[in-house]
Amino acid sequence: MKKAETLLEIKGAEAAIQDMKRAAEAERDRIVREARREALELQDRLRREADERAAAILRDADAVVGKERDAILAKGRAEAEALKAAGMANVDRAVEVVARKFQGALDA
Repeated sequence: MKKAETLLEIKGAEAAIQDMKRAAEAERDRIVREARREALELQDRLRREADERAAAILRDADAVVGKERDAILAKGRAEAEALKAAGMANVDRAVEVVARKFQGALDA
């Protein structure tokens, strides 16, 4: 009978070991699923943060470019006004020169 009891104890221990293995595998699977879920959530959060940061950088760059564009346009307008004024001054002198030449031709 001692052998039979020992065999029963061994079978019981084997069944307990199988149950522990199944429980450990189930726990492992649960941990892996949870780790994957957390990794995906982290990836999504970091992607959103990166997108937000990229959008902020682009907004800042657009603001800088806008300011530079406005400064360049203002400078160009000022130069255009200066050229226009210089041109108008030249027109007045040209009119005087042409008028003198014309007067000279009439007097001649």
